[in-house]
Amino acid sequence: MAGHQGMLGGLDLETSQAVSSESQLEGLMAGKLDMAITAIDNLFTWTEAGADVRLIAQVEKTTPLKVYARGSAGSLAELEGCRFGVDAPLNGFVLAARRVLRSAGVEVQYVTVGGVRERFDALVAGDVDATLLGPPFSELASAQGMQCLANLNCLLLDFPGQGLVVRAGVADSNELQEYLRALAWGVRSCGWLSSLEGRAFLSLYGFADEAASAAWDARPDTLEVSSAGLAALTDIRRSLELLPVDIELAELWDPGPLRRALDSTVP
Repeated sequence: MAGHQGMLGGLDLETSQAVSSESQLEGLMAGKLDMAITAIDNLFTWTEAGADVRLIAQVEKTTPLKVYARGSAGSLAELEGCRFGVDAPLNGFVLAARRVLRSAGVEVQYVTVGGVRERFDALVAGDVDATLLGPPFSELASAQGMQCLANLNCLLLDFPGQGLVVRAGVADSNELQEYLRALAWGVRSCGWLSSLEGRAFLSLYGFADEAASAAWDARPDTLEVSSAGLAALTDIRRSLELLPVDIELAELWDPGPLRRALDSTVP
């Protein structure tokens, strides 16, 4: 929406499609990336790996995630022993899946294949038996005959959407502040649209009906990070015995850049 409104025109912004959270981490640590939109949980692993990064905004209320499977499976229980495609086995969205599968008493074989596009391709090709997908790939999976077995957002009510993570060295930059101001304008502009208008807007960018509806519902009302969401991610890791003893998500959240951007004049 910020781009549609022309708010990114003054920024020297280069974007790229991430193939995995590992590629994002490598880019951030090498200085080839200044920021990444990613699952907030990744900060645990990235910080352990030595990355000096900060969470500065949340760009979704929640990330729409559903478990899809090949064949005739009708429940999570039928995934016992299956090949489950993931981005990374021990961080990110997979932990939400691990929590839900453990609650269902199901053990699976986690297979690292990459981001959501890569997971969709692997599922359709039969390289994995099940995976997590979000719009628009969830709708494409249904069209390919894949079965939706669970909606994680209904099972994990406080699960937060993706965050904007930046290298600590650029957290105080003027360029980042201008980018945040543009995003804030995009959020504000979305608030002026009805749901019907919002879905129509997303259709201009390739979202089909179901995907447009899910993405519109997940849009942020604010760029502020949800403290309840951070607590939910911490609880998921604790329940899976994967919570680092010396890393607190709240300490990796820097509200300063967003606060300064919002305090400046709104265009």
